[in-house]
Amino acid sequence: MHGVEVIAGHSIRVYDDGGRTIDRYTVVFMDQPEHSFICGRSFACLGMNGAPFHPQGFCQHSQARIGTHLGKRIAFSSLPDDCQRAVRQEWQ
Repeated sequence: MHGVEVIAGHSIRVYDDGGRTIDRYTVVFMDQPEHSFICGRSFACLGMNGAPFHPQGFCQHSQARIGTHLGKRIAFSSLPDDCQRAVRQEWQ
């Protein structure tokens, strides 16, 4: 998968690390660049597991650099439904 996807008018890239970490899914908001003296060029992102709204689930804002350390690129439509909902709520 190359380039970015546009969801609700916002450019994103979606990654899946296959469950190696609690934040299995990372959605990078490509239209929200940030700069960190530690990380260099990075972007706002949302890291989550498959149940971001569950009391024992995980969903957290952060910043990320683009790279294979985030996992494999996947389509937004491949995210679990609750993860898609969490991303869409960013723009409501």
